[in-house]
Amino acid sequence: MGSDMKIREELYIKMSNDYNSYIENLKKSSIDNILNSAYEKTMKENILNEFTPEFKHYDIEKIKALNTYENPLDKLYKEWFKSDIGIHTLFEDSIYDTLSDIVKEQKEKKKSRER
Repeated sequence: MGSDMKIREELYIKMSNDYNSYIENLKKSSIDNILNSAYEKTMKENILNEFTPEFKHYDIEKIKALNTYENPLDKLYKEWFKSDIGIHTLFEDSIYDTLSDIVKEQKEKKKSRER
């Protein structure tokens, strides 16, 4: 195994342990806390999936830098949470695109019926 792959695996294991610890603590908390933490759980899971060792989207220098953090998954989640874009912008874009497609489809159906 190449040293780059080993570094990626080390980071993934560290992040997986961070995620698993978060889940174990969540399981011990109240139902209200679990429900209030659903967004964080989902986002951390999505972030973790971005770092599967076979997924080489991020260069090794960035992987090494992230691996210097004790809790890299938590670091990435906190940065995502405070980012300007947030998930709402992504939802709005997706909804807008879907609505535009629906309007286009309906216009095409209406046009084809008029023929």
